[in-house]
Amino acid sequence: MDGYFCIHLWVTSRFIALCFLLPAACAAAQEIQLNPTRPTVANSATIQSKGVLQVETGYDAFPGAMQTVDSNITYAATDRLRLDFTWSAFAHQINDDGSTTNGISTMELGGKVILHKEDYHRLAPGMAFQYEAELPTASNEALQDYGQQAILLINHHYGPNGDLDVIADGSIVQSDCNTPTHCSYGGQQSFALSYHLNKRTRVYAEVYGQNVSQSNTPPGTYVFSGFFHQFSDTFGIDGGMRFGVTQGSSSVGTTVGLVFGKRLKHYAAAQ
Repeated sequence: MDGYFCIHLWVTSRFIALCFLLPAACAAAQEIQLNPTRPTVANSATIQSKGVLQVETGYDAFPGAMQTVDSNITYAATDRLRLDFTWSAFAHQINDDGSTTNGISTMELGGKVILHKEDYHRLAPGMAFQYEAELPTASNEALQDYGQQAILLINHHYGPNGDLDVIADGSIVQSDCNTPTHCSYGGQQSFALSYHLNKRTRVYAEVYGQNVSQSNTPPGTYVFSGFFHQFSDTFGIDGGMRFGVTQGSSSVGTTVGLVFGKRLKHYAAAQ
């Protein structure tokens, strides 16, 4: 566990440094609209502002099952297209035989396309499609995986100011393609409510289920409660608790993360 702590500390310290560097670099830019992919499993059919590079780093823990430190880097190439890269810097896993495995986990490449932009004054919801390819880059065979996930995302805002966001996602998951038995298939479904307490703070309630390990969560059905607070245009923090509600689910889990954003210089003049 000492090695895990050192890696966790190293990764966290690097991103804390970014917290101080990014605001200075973006001081002359216009307001950045961050669009965190954490702490919920469900995500809305939106992306961050065009030309914004967003970096998220988080720690997810299910005691007795798994712990993960990962980073997610996304870039909004257009108003409707986001490019994604996710890397798990460290994973701690309890295996079926009771042994533990520590190491670097897999990385994912993909993107998100907005199919229909939401106008909350109208009935039609926002809709997007997301694709992720998981590559077998883990440092230990027990952490290895090779597969893909296709996700349909739908959301709609309600209320006079659109403060309540209703989000529903569904996905098909292909995994374990690196094993002798070849690929296995599963799914993940999630439903979340996001309420804006003010411009910079929102709270979440979510229920989601999956029959494969996905989103740093063991298989099962879970309920979640959490928050996101944006301290500035370029920095925010999120966190929450997950509780397993079906047989075989991990009983409790926690998550905490940091979100950073930077508008790239060659887009600043166009905004």
